[in-house]
Amino acid sequence: MSVTGADVGAGLCSDLVDVADLSLDELDDLPDTVLGDLLRRIVADAVTPGAEPVAAFQSAL
Repeated sequence: MSVTGADVGAGLCSDLVDVADLSLDELDDLPDTVLGDLLRRIVADAVTPGAEPVAAFQSAL
């Protein structure tokens, strides 16, 4: 399925959470849920990076 500009303008239905308009003050007011904790962690890591991101995987090569 491809999504075009016309589809988005018509109101695309999705189970994804849109946090584009969420301010940092509103972020602090989120309840202590998994989503709230994750969003606060993402912002904290972006503002004060303490370590480099690490990705792990196994390769059969």
